[in-house]
Amino acid sequence: MKNLVITKGQKVQTTDARDLKIGVVAFQWVDFKINYFGTVIETGHDTRIMKDGKQTVIGGCGFIPHGYELN
Repeated sequence: MKNLVITKGQKVQTTDARDLKIGVVAFQWVDFKINYFGTVIETGHDTRIMKDGKQTVIGGCGFIPHGYELN
């Protein structure tokens, strides 16, 4: 995606046994601004952070799909 601006919110550690069992260690809200043919689209999504550091979008939308991995 071209012209993508990502703003991360506060990271929240999880203590839930079910999350920890599947490797989730934290959650974080992320705001996305996408320049779509001259129109700025703003969308926000919850993300999960795995113990290996991988961060993926939960849910998604038409612009940011479920499972989209942040760098």
